[in-house]
Amino acid sequence: MNVFNKYVGQVFDGRYKIERTVGEGGMAVVFEATDLLTNRKVAVKMLKDSVAGNTQAIKRFIIESKAVAMLNHENIVKVYDISVRGEHKYIVMELLKGITLRKYMENKGVLSWQETVAFSEQILSALSHAHMKGVIHRDIKPQNIMLLEGGFVKVTDFGIAKIPKAETLTMADKAIGTVFYLSPEQAQCKKIDLRSDLYSLGVMMYEMATGRMPFTADTPAVVIYQHITKAPVPPSQINPSIPIGLEQIILCAMEKNPDDRYHSAPQMLRHLSRLRQDPSVVFVRRRSVQKTPTAELAISKTARGGGSSAKPPVKEPKKPSPSKKKRPPSGGRAKVSPSSDDEGAGVPLWLAACIFIAFLALAVIGIIVIYNLLFSGKNVDFEFATEAEAAILQIKNFLSGGNPV
Repeated sequence: MNVFNKYVGQVFDGRYKIERTVGEGGMAVVFEATDLLTNRKVAVKMLKDSVAGNTQAIKRFIIESKAVAMLNHENIVKVYDISVRGEHKYIVMELLKGITLRKYMENKGVLSWQETVAFSEQILSALSHAHMKGVIHRDIKPQNIMLLEGGFVKVTDFGIAKIPKAETLTMADKAIGTVFYLSPEQAQCKKIDLRSDLYSLGVMMYEMATGRMPFTADTPAVVIYQHITKAPVPPSQINPSIPIGLEQIILCAMEKNPDDRYHSAPQMLRHLSRLRQDPSVVFVRRRSVQKTPTAELAISKTARGGGSSAKPPVKEPKKPSPSKKKRPPSGGRAKVSPSSDDEGAGVPLWLAACIFIAFLALAVIGIIVIYNLLFSGKNVDFEFATEAEAAILQIKNFLSGGNPV
């Protein structure tokens, strides 16, 4: 007898009538229910009695409800309601008719490259929406992907998601099975951003395309160590039929250094779309994947409020070229060094004095000429001008060391 059958027929909070049990996990059980207010079929995800008093479990419920409430995307499960204060602690979600990707992979084994691409494109579409809202899933794995009729995908379980301005859970709070999909930075408890989700998706794509996980061991600690240090076996060595382009995409997503991975879900999605259109495509790999403005914005949003153990990258200042002088920053003045090569440069004093006297003499002559023209009505007498020129000549001779005339 199912231990949860005792809830069948009960009405939670006078609204949600439990119809039957549809699934069970480590911490929660999922019921099919009817919303008596809207007469709509819903899924009720309820914490098990054994963990209903666990603070961390309740935090997961609250985080999941907040994360999904921020999102509105066809490939993300919808949350309608949450209750954590009463006898039963539960989340009300849309009812999904399908199976998990994990169950599908167990039944079918190795997936075709077309299925791998089709499922991954939908997951990336969901992640793109979440990342632009500042939400990192942090637990992308086949168990959290639902496959509906017609191959439609829904991303579920945002219980350990990282959301803006909220307390997040540490790796110790996660189910142990998640270690197979952990990014290296997650495994080392470093600051993470959206590229951590892309790594986990890369691992999942590896498993879909080859039928096996890239890193396995007898203990979770060894698996974590492999994520950090070991390069995966190229998928084509396990399944030679997969396109080269698909292998390139998987290995790029699984790079140890986040800077060497795709920098956004749309960036990775564009490569998958191109591969779907042309399976023979071979991507030209740059030394470092180029960041787009959209990727920069998404990384910035999802990196806020991360772990404090990670230090921001330090950019070394560029050394000025020896053949070019360093320009002062705009809006400011260049500081003149006391040892500047231009020290002492300027106009000689004697030349400055001569120029000043010449301008003064010309001004006096001009005034006299204008006065004579306006008031005397006579021809201008230039006798004074001649005397002024003689005076200037004497001053020049004196300043240059000669004898005045």
